[in-house]
Amino acid sequence: MVPEAVFVYGTLKQGQRNFWVSQEAGWVRSEPAYIEGFQLFHIPEGDLRPYAYPGVVKGEGRVWGEVQWFADLAQALVLLDELEDEGGEYLRSPTTAYLQPTEQPCTVWVYTYPSLQAVQSAGGIWLPEGVWGEEMQPKG
Repeated sequence: MVPEAVFVYGTLKQGQRNFWVSQEAGWVRSEPAYIEGFQLFHIPEGDLRPYAYPGVVKGEGRVWGEVQWFADLAQALVLLDELEDEGGEYLRSPTTAYLQPTEQPCTVWVYTYPSLQAVQSAGGIWLPEGVWGEEMQPKG
């Protein structure tokens, strides 16, 4: 299936620092959701970005966030790919998100780190609960 929306789990979520990019990209609405088969990491501020942000990699776990729908998904991806440095720092790939509270599956795009090694090189701290927010101070 072709993705119909984007799953976001960090700075693009409503109320977070980069949500304005989603709005500029033609955001229409969001619904809470999760993805399975991924691990979430907190990436501290450093050389790549002057602020902390999250990253996911494939692995055992569940990551919570929201599915965002856009007026024109192809156009939205141009802006989102630029923000996420798609093909560089992040890779955009299709997956299934489960909308809450219905558990309805939805095919979405998600931005992932290329590998666990890349996350570790950036100083990533595993968040086993699968939730990230800018206000958090991860343990570890």
